[in-house]
Amino acid sequence: MTSQYKASKDRSTGRSTRKKPAPAVRVVHSAPLAAAEPITLHARVRESLRARIVGGEWPVQHQLPTEAELGASFGVSRITVRKALADLAALSLIVRVQGKGSFVAPAPVRQELARLQGLAEALGRDGREVVTEILGFGADLLEPDAARALALPEGSPCLLLQTLRSADARPLSTNRTALVPAVGRRIRRDDLARHDLLTLYETRLGLRVERAVVGIRAEAASPDQARALGLRARSPVLRVDRAVFATDGQPLHFESSVYRADAFSFRLELAR
Repeated sequence: MTSQYKASKDRSTGRSTRKKPAPAVRVVHSAPLAAAEPITLHARVRESLRARIVGGEWPVQHQLPTEAELGASFGVSRITVRKALADLAALSLIVRVQGKGSFVAPAPVRQELARLQGLAEALGRDGREVVTEILGFGADLLEPDAARALALPEGSPCLLLQTLRSADARPLSTNRTALVPAVGRRIRRDDLARHDLLTLYETRLGLRVERAVVGIRAEAASPDQARALGLRARSPVLRVDRAVFATDGQPLHFESSVYRADAFSFRLELAR
């Protein structure tokens, strides 16, 4: 058997001695580092456009170059450009309007749920402008959802108000509001385009609004809603139903609003 010790002579005594060999050095070979994944063409385009938006080079409502122009500028196909624009739209950085092009989007609209207020009242506090377009206002009958919410018989007479509301010059919501006739007949059409209903109740009709019952859910946009909001059919939207009552329990109106999901959100702070 081979000795683990090496013989040598001590120079002072002439005797043979044995020394332990130096311990072996253990070398651990780590796995090679994975190569960084190459960035895709559409991601390169997206990040370049994103930098211009976030950096302020392209301000709010600035119209982006066309798909053909972007494709020529980056040397990529229109399919690649469309993927990049779709990513930016998903990030709420741009708004894509059918037949018009892509525009830098303003910050999403957010409304607090802590107190009962109209949209123009809520956004006006942040210096944002809300424009209401009256699409229709006339006699109608309560549909089942509205009748249940207001605790009135289905088919009861009402005044139906249909509007399109925009914020920062882009479509935000379509709205159907069924007003109780005794209240609706006292409101002028011109006032509806300039003021929230809650404001009109309190300042013009002398009514005190006490409470509202609100329901919120996600759904897919109908063809008419998508067209009005500049969306593709079946795009996700936020539906908000609200039944409003006066202090004596008198029902005032039931409204059903459909918001662009990429442009609107609610915020509610809760305490325990």
